Amino acid sequence: MRTIAIVQHDALGPPALIGEYLRDARFGLDIRRLDWDDPLPDAAELDGLAALVTIGEPASADEEGRAVLAAERTLLAAALAREVPVLAVGLGARQLCLAGGGDVYARAGLTLGWEPLEFAARDGFVWDVHPRPLVFSWRAFVCRLPDDALLLADTAAEPQIFRFGEVAWGVAFHPEVDKDLLRLWFETDPALIEATYPGGLKKLGKMSRREMLRSAMLCGQLMANFLTAGRVRER
Repeated sequence: MRTIAIVQHDALGPPALIGEYLRDARFGLDIRRLDWDDPLPDAAELDGLAALVTIGEPASADEEGRAVLAAERTLLAAALAREVPVLAVGLGARQLCLAGGGDVYARAGLTLGWEPLEFAARDGFVWDVHPRPLVFSWRAFVCRLPDDALLLADTAAEPQIFRFGEVAWGVAFHPEVDKDLLRLWFETDPALIEATYPGGLKKLGKMSRREMLRSAMLCGQLMANFLTAGRVRER
């Protein structure tokens, strides 16, 4: 059984649906919990992996200063150099952007909820994806991509899906969310949601219940595309 390493930053960022789809695809998952002081894979381990996934959210404003995140960026840079398939979600997408020579800056305020994607380009990762899907975002930061990155989709001119090289994708929104993960996020700081989301927690919960099935189907499509476009099964 081929193994995919998953970097999980803390309890609020489990792989959720992404993990389920990868298990269903018969990959072994090697989950490294940074909040438990699990070691990151070293560069030598990368060649033995089918892929590297890094995932996490919500994140704090001091995220870039944490030493373990600097080590993760070094790992991602090594993965890019070795052309190891990478899927980086949420905080992971920002880490990939920085590792690839881009920049990350704080937004004026948090944006969360269901937002439409606008496609700027198409590749195998977004093959057969609805032309304007609603996706769940928790965005306090924005990626500024370097010139050699390919922007695939954005929301209000802020990158949501991008690619480095041929087999490394960053996804700023959260295709992995299921009802349990959203409940965890909503219960962690309901006051923040009441203050941030128009209509508050009740309205966001109602919309989330409406969109959950479509979001799960999108996640499944993206994961199938990642395995194919990233040639993950061939490693």
